[in-house]
Amino acid sequence: MGRRRNAPRRGWPANLYERAGYFSWRNPADGREYGLGRDRHAAFAQAVEANLHIAQLSCKTRLVDRLTGAKERTLDAWMTRYAELLEQRTLADATRRSYKSLDKTIRERMPVEKSLSAITTLDCVSAIQAITGEGKARTAQAVRSHLKDIFREAIACGWLERNPVEVTRAVEVKVKRARLDFDTFMAVYGQTKLDGLRNAMALAIVSSQRREDIVGARLADVRPLDDGGDMGWWIDQGKTGNRLILPLSLRLDRFGMSLGDVVRQCRASGVLSRHLIHQTRPRGNSLVGSPIHIDRVSKAFSDAVENIGKNWGDKNPLTFHEIRSLSERLYAEQGNINTQDLLGHKDPRTTQAYHDSRGDWVRIKVG
Repeated sequence: MGRRRNAPRRGWPANLYERAGYFSWRNPADGREYGLGRDRHAAFAQAVEANLHIAQLSCKTRLVDRLTGAKERTLDAWMTRYAELLEQRTLADATRRSYKSLDKTIRERMPVEKSLSAITTLDCVSAIQAITGEGKARTAQAVRSHLKDIFREAIACGWLERNPVEVTRAVEVKVKRARLDFDTFMAVYGQTKLDGLRNAMALAIVSSQRREDIVGARLADVRPLDDGGDMGWWIDQGKTGNRLILPLSLRLDRFGMSLGDVVRQCRASGVLSRHLIHQTRPRGNSLVGSPIHIDRVSKAFSDAVENIGKNWGDKNPLTFHEIRSLSERLYAEQGNINTQDLLGHKDPRTTQAYHDSRGDWVRIKVG
C-alpha cells in the first residue's frame, strides 16, 4: 500500500505532489513527473483529469464498467461478435480467409482484454506502426482498414460511440510489382505452349475479369441475352457478388479478338468439357476436360513471364492479376466501353465513376 498522506494533504488527488509551493504530478505507469505550476486549484483539476485518464487506460475492471456493463464489452468480446456478423455477409472464401488472418494479427498486436470504449487511437497507431516497421506495409494497410470496419460495426451495434481508427493516417504502400504493358503481354501470350494458359490469358484481357472468374467460367454461362437476341457471358463475380452480362460482341481492338472469338478458341481445343478453361492433357489427378485450378494458372503464367527473360529491375515480376489492369487501360483508351461496369467496381475511387448494381444483372453496353 502507498504511504499514507499527512494531515494537510489528505483529500488530495492521487499522484499529486507539492514542493516549496510548486505542484507536480507523477505518472504511476512509468514514474515520469510533470510540473503543474503554482496554482493549487489548476493543479488539483489537472491531477484529477490525469488520474481518470490513467484509470481508463488500465486493463483493470472499474466500478463504472461493472455498473454499465462495459466490463463484458471488451475488444476480445466484440471481435468474437464481429466474426459472427461477418458470417452473415456474402463474401468470397478467399476474403473470409484473409479476414481470419487479419483478426489473428490484430489479437496479437492490440490489447484485446481492454474495454472496447477504452481502446485509444494510440493503441491502433502503435499496432499499425509495429507491423509497418517489420516491412509489412501492405499488411498494415489491410489491418487499418479491417480495424476501421470492426469499430464502425461496433458503433452501429451500440457498443461504441467513436471510431479510434478514423483519425489515423493511411498507410503508404509503394507498389513493388511491375506493371504489365501490351507488348509484354503479347510476348508471353505468343510463346506459351499451354492451351489452357493461352485461353485464360485471352479471356482475361478481353473480359477484364478476375482470375477466379476466368477459371470458373462454364459453357453453360454463355447463353442468350435477356432480350433473346445475341449471346453473352453471364458472370456472378466471386469476390463481390456483382452480376454482369458481357455480350460476345465485346471486342478489344488492340488484341484483335472479341469475346465470341475467345469462346470459340476455347471450344476449339478438341476436348469435350463443361468449362471454358480446361485441361487439354492429364496432369496429376486432373483429368482431361476438368477445370484448371486457379493456382495452376497463376504458376503457369509466372513461368511464362520468366521464360521471356525480361529484366524487371527493382520491381517484382508480373502476376496474372495484372492482365485485369492492362485490360482496363486498353478499354479506357479504346473509349467505347464503360470500364466501371466492365470491372464490376462500386467505388468511384476505383474507376472514377460511381455505380451500384444493387444485385441486378448489369449488361455491358458496347458503343
